[in-house]
Amino acid sequence: MMKVFICPACGSITTVSRRKEMFCHKCQGTKMVPSKLTFSKYTEMNEQERKDYSESWLYIRNHTKGEPS
Repeated sequence: MMKVFICPACGSITTVSRRKEMFCHKCQGTKMVPSKLTFSKYTEMNEQERKDYSESWLYIRNHTKGEPS
């Protein structure tokens, strides 16, 4: 089963099949977190939709952590 991971630091999204942990290559090894986005939904998205999803995910995550807006 394919899994979708997202980086909590930069929002980079990657897909993997067998790994249970993934580290971001763009952020010097930041541990990525599993996304609620399914692989089938991810493959249906175009590049702009993926970028929008990533930006929204980062905004919501940072907003819920109590960082100032």
